[in-house]
Amino acid sequence: MRLFAILSAAVSLCFSPALAQTLAITNAKVMTAGEAGELESATILIENGRFTAVGADVRIPADARMVDMNGKVITPGLIVSSTTLGAVEINDRANANDIDASSSTLSAGADIQYAINPNSTLIPVARRGGVARAIVTPGLEAKTGGAAAFGGQAALISTAANGDAISQPQVAMTLNLLGSDQGRAAVFPQLKAMLEDASSFAENPSPERVSSFKAAKWTQADLQGLVPVMRAEIPLYVAAERASDIRAFLKIAAPYNLRIVFVGAAEAWSVADEIAAAGASVVLDPYENLPQSFNAVLASSQNAVRLHEAGVPVLIVPPRAGHDARLIRYRAGVAVAAGLPKDAALVAITSGPARMLGLDNYGEIAPGKVADMAIWSGDPFEPLSGLDALYIDGVLQPLEDRQTALRDKYRAKPAGK
Repeated sequence: MRLFAILSAAVSLCFSPALAQTLAITNAKVMTAGEAGELESATILIENGRFTAVGADVRIPADARMVDMNGKVITPGLIVSSTTLGAVEINDRANANDIDASSSTLSAGADIQYAINPNSTLIPVARRGGVARAIVTPGLEAKTGGAAAFGGQAALISTAANGDAISQPQVAMTLNLLGSDQGRAAVFPQLKAMLEDASSFAENPSPERVSSFKAAKWTQADLQGLVPVMRAEIPLYVAAERASDIRAFLKIAAPYNLRIVFVGAAEAWSVADEIAAAGASVVLDPYENLPQSFNAVLASSQNAVRLHEAGVPVLIVPPRAGHDARLIRYRAGVAVAAGLPKDAALVAITSGPARMLGLDNYGEIAPGKVADMAIWSGDPFEPLSGLDALYIDGVLQPLEDRQTALRDKYRAKPAGK
């Protein structure tokens, strides 16, 4: 409670022009998610929204504002690698569910940044779970009817209470392998032709050439959206569960040296060496470890462990719905219980997603990085540990949400009133 009071008193200062003043966080156990590993009794310095120093022997400026953490555990702010957070409020029609554009003429040209609602009631809930950033991925569950189609361009968002919700637009492209009802015998040849079109257009992205490509009903926005994918400037998220689907996609994508990220990937452990050889990453939910469909008959609780042992970058996610983004640390804890090393589990929900996107300034507590950090009462992978505070861009965030507001309103109400 003393820590909460100290941090609460500091909120007004954090939102003021005094932000430029150095903030010194002292006497903390720091899990950096970087090369420095875990640091005991460490000090963190923050200035202008960035970490400027971290370590046990940091010199604190005389005019710094100091907060004693009294042995608390500090991690980077958590990053959800694939979610609908900010684009879906409830599973209904437009204005409540904006996560895909499958009914439009656009596929790869769809851009989720325009669907993000910073006033979503789900964002404060995610923030209370220690989530500082999230990658919103459109179209990964969209049904595309009679033809394969890309889902659209993903965005990295911030859960901060103030400021721009979009941290970085167009950070990745998505593709749902099984979105079409054609069947695999038609889908994979069509995807092969689509990649050939996209690769050729990327070599000379002239608008006059769009009509010459016939593998799909391309618009200029679609082909233009695929240019950074084919140039390996951004990753391609591919939703796939079955090992044979993963192997088939790796084969047709091999000529293009794409940055591939498989999402779901229940059977990925059985082709881990092939995924590692292709330099691909895997986004998975450790709870999805039962053979609940014919696409996941090899599902295993060892999925994350086997992939990690094979050298595949593993990113851990909660259920895809934005409502569940706050569960991410519990999912990482499940992976740890199954045998994933704790440091790898932390990377999987912090610096790992940032590295996958090529946005190395996020997800790590180190000098020069964006000052996102979560302060925990204990081990963040233990369910009984709680979040004491969350900083985003070096600013202390409020932890109230709609649920806590309703709780506080009615808890104090006299009986019968």
